[in-house]
Amino acid sequence: MTLNVTLPIKRVVVMEDRAQVERAGPLTVAGLTRFEVSGVALVAVDRTLRVEVQGASLVDAKLVRRWVAEPKGGLAQDASDLDRRIHELELQVEAGQQEVQRLETKGTQLELARKDVLRAIAEQAGAGQAAIERWGQELDALEQAVAKRDEAQLVARRALHHTSLRLDEARVARAAAQEPEKRLDCVLQLTIDGNGEAQVKVGYLVPCAVWRPAYRATLAADGSKVLVEAEAVVWQRTGEAWSDVKLSLSTARPTLGTAPPSLMEDRLSTRPKMDVEKRVVDVSVREEVIQSSGERGGSGAEELPGLDDGGEARLLEAKGLASLPSDGQPHRIPLFSFEAPAQLERVCPVELSPLVTLVARLTNTSGQVLLAGPVQLVRASGYVGRTQLKFTAPGEALKIPFGSEDALRVVRKATEKTDETVLTGRKHTVHSVTHFVSNAGASAAQIILEERVPVSEVKEVEIEVLTKDCKPAPSEVSKEGIARIALSLPPNSTQQAVFTWRLSAAAKVAGL
Repeated sequence: MTLNVTLPIKRVVVMEDRAQVERAGPLTVAGLTRFEVSGVALVAVDRTLRVEVQGASLVDAKLVRRWVAEPKGGLAQDASDLDRRIHELELQVEAGQQEVQRLETKGTQLELARKDVLRAIAEQAGAGQAAIERWGQELDALEQAVAKRDEAQLVARRALHHTSLRLDEARVARAAAQEPEKRLDCVLQLTIDGNGEAQVKVGYLVPCAVWRPAYRATLAADGSKVLVEAEAVVWQRTGEAWSDVKLSLSTARPTLGTAPPSLMEDRLSTRPKMDVEKRVVDVSVREEVIQSSGERGGSGAEELPGLDDGGEARLLEAKGLASLPSDGQPHRIPLFSFEAPAQLERVCPVELSPLVTLVARLTNTSGQVLLAGPVQLVRASGYVGRTQLKFTAPGEALKIPFGSEDALRVVRKATEKTDETVLTGRKHTVHSVTHFVSNAGASAAQIILEERVPVSEVKEVEIEVLTKDCKPAPSEVSKEGIARIALSLPPNSTQQAVFTWRLSAAAKVAGL
């Protein structure tokens, strides 16, 4: 004898591209008993099935897939003419019910309008303002509208009744003419030996589930602090509805089987330099992305990135119990939040954009890592855009841009001049960049202009910032070649800044 029982889903661990589902509950065992748990995901991976039984002995456990009758639902693509007829009648019945309900609502509104007219007549008559002709016209118009509505409601109810009769006849004809549709279902079969109540715990992996981190950053009205809220965006189309489960989010990447990569020979050899290589140093200018996390990790990417956990598997717990239907739609689950003091500055990467961006610098005080993910930006005026956060460790500094400042603009004009030393043949190229900065606002503003300077990797090429020719001089030049120029602009003013640097190359350098 097989007993149909229910083992509810208690916990789900969602990973990068799959999920670990855990069911648990008590089962009453009387000798050698066989149980069937229905509702298991059809895509459950058989080899990952794990069953633990306390208070009895587990004899056998397996996932069985079989065809069962399809319950009533939508219309299939290969439906018969009778099925299509029933579907059309069902839509007509639904439309008729909505029409009847609409007319009933209209009747209620007309009755309220009649009461309003009668109340107005009483008030005006009491005040000595008689308008008998107008009152009669209003009451006649209401009576005509009520009569028209009653007639339409009667017609709608008759049409609904006739459509319902035809629908019942079509359903009876289908039940007598064709077999019900079937679908493939999956059940868990457990064979347990023992007596009394046993605690059963079942776990298995399912595909079609994924999660990604997302954040919301809210800047306080006075700009003194930033509230960062971490969430998990979860999609699942496993076929199981996760209702009131303990949800965990993991960055682990389990596999069903792995093999180490094969080792290949990598031979290195040396040779003497050729004469032309001794006489000429061939160099080239290339663009490089600064690889870092935290403060320098922000960008404007619009897509959800993959899970970047810094090389160590992380496990995050959702707040409370979560419910996720199997609809394939994104659902946001709160994880944690923290509020940190912020330092604001207005920064303009002039070479990339003439806009001045308000940037908040803060520290990750949540005690947890911030995984890479998109950030929704909120200011006192509301939603202002989105950016992206890179992997940030606890206690690490990060910066979040909160949109551009409309009152500030920067125009950039670049020039260069090259000359050559007669005796040594060394070439000197002086690059001069002029910035025209305007502040159309009613308050003063502090602005940071960022300019790039090449970084030389060979001794034959030298890069030097000509501080004496810069007006004003840059406050900082990082090792990556980013120069920061600080300006202070009064309200409704324009200011000019000049940044100059020199590239000096030996005579034997080629490629510049």
